[in-house]
Amino acid sequence: MTPLTSVLIVDDEPAVRDLMSRWVSALGLRPQTAGSAAEALASLRTHHYDLAVIDVMMPGHDGLWLANEVQRAHPHTAVVIATAYTELLDGDAHQPPIADFLIKPFPRERFALAVDRGRQWRKQTLEEVHWHAVLSIELRDRAVAVCNQLNERVAMGENESDALLAIATERMPDTAEHGERVARYAHSVAREMGVLLDIGPALAAGARFHDIGKIAIPEALLTKPSPLTAGEIAIMRQHVEVGAEILQVTGTLADAAPIVAASHEWFSGGGYPWKLAGDEIPLASRIIAVADAYDAMTQHRAYRVRFDASDAVAELLRCSPTQFDPEVVAAFLAVLGRH
Repeated sequence: MTPLTSVLIVDDEPAVRDLMSRWVSALGLRPQTAGSAAEALASLRTHHYDLAVIDVMMPGHDGLWLANEVQRAHPHTAVVIATAYTELLDGDAHQPPIADFLIKPFPRERFALAVDRGRQWRKQTLEEVHWHAVLSIELRDRAVAVCNQLNERVAMGENESDALLAIATERMPDTAEHGERVARYAHSVAREMGVLLDIGPALAAGARFHDIGKIAIPEALLTKPSPLTAGEIAIMRQHVEVGAEILQVTGTLADAAPIVAASHEWFSGGGYPWKLAGDEIPLASRIIAVADAYDAMTQHRAYRVRFDASDAVAELLRCSPTQFDPEVVAAFLAVLGRH
């Protein structure tokens, strides 16, 4: 089990600090005390603590504020909240990840249980950090392998676009087919908007290969039967940057790289990876975003039932202009109306 050796006790009552400090020592751990959030932060600037036991009601910044600061600056430090006012813990949207809650007054045995839960929380957190590092390394290795395979096929005389499409089809047939459908939608929308001559070639490649980075995503994420963790989602989202990197090393598809990189940005600025907004997002990326969403919604997925066309349209309208460019949505709906 991951060792837990040091505990920071933060409470404005000296008698409570002293009592918990003795309990920590009796558990074979090293205690340190602080009487306020400011004093605790000063200590955290020079020392690492595996666990912080924090009282909520203190002069100055309260314990929940401090807990958020600890989690921001020291994400591997387990936090236990101690309070006599349980209502303060209800409905706090900014409440950080907490290992346990102690309701005052609490006996020594309950304190020992909280410390053990902090140990378990820290162990799980460190294991997740290691797991995410393993996934990130695998992602990079797989991306390099895709680029090498592409170069080999091109060296044998294959067209870059055909070679990349073949690699995608071999590894993820559904993703390749999805890219072809999105490319057809995107072509029609660009023509509807009168911009096909301006952005057509790059748009076509960007739409066809907007998910090409997913062929480098580790199998453990693609086939995971349970919901992805926040860290796993962050790795999954790297597929747009990896896809752009794959396209960037080509000679004929490089112009599509920035389009792919921005294909998951939101019109309001809430997307990824750069939180671009409005016209900062290439028009081709905004077109792909709408076509991608509609096609994804109207196709069967193992984790959900496919949307009817009318429900998918309603979702596009609901997410405009937050996620999607309203002008692109209008053009897309005009195209749909003629089919």
